[in-house]
Amino acid sequence: MSIPYALDFTDEPAPEVWLAVPILEGRGADRQRRKWAKRCAEMRWELEPEGPRDKSQVKSLARMLEGFSEQFPQRIPMQHLFAYLPDLGRSPLPFFFYAAPSEGPVEQALDTLVQRNQPGAAQDPQIEDFTTDNLGKGRRSIRHFVPKGGEALCMSVNYGWRVDSYGIDLSMRTISDDLGWASANVDAFDAFARALRVVHPNDIAVD
Repeated sequence: MSIPYALDFTDEPAPEVWLAVPILEGRGADRQRRKWAKRCAEMRWELEPEGPRDKSQVKSLARMLEGFSEQFPQRIPMQHLFAYLPDLGRSPLPFFFYAAPSEGPVEQALDTLVQRNQPGAAQDPQIEDFTTDNLGKGRRSIRHFVPKGGEALCMSVNYGWRVDSYGIDLSMRTISDDLGWASANVDAFDAFARALRVVHPNDIAVD
């Protein structure tokens, strides 16, 4: 079922850190993706205090962003995608969003969204309440696991909310194999999540 919702913010996230990534399909998607990646790469480098050393750095970032926006939607169900890019020396960290119609008791739904009982965890997930003014009742988990077919331990940070005003259960999730770096950035993830709000797509201004 298609869920008519969009994401907006009460406090605009820093554009040098958080990039909204288009999910593009069909005719003309490649061209739109290239244009988006080029524009974002130029903007992102302009926000650096010293700017790019030369045009090759801008082109390199554009290629990375283009590949990023093409790669994940083909592998992971999602309706919205953001890239966390605080350091141009690192690859962007993806944040996936997916919403479904609210079903069943809220506590059970939130446990599912934050993968409380998902098989394969290396230990019990660290789960906390994460209710926000904008989204309502929620939870956040930090979960360590070895992905299927992999060897390295990974960490996922999983958020879930029951958004009563839209009748949806919303998840926000990221995965990293750099456990120390991801752990050190959880406060930034939390701040981004607290600024999120759900709106109708018609309420989003188009530049």
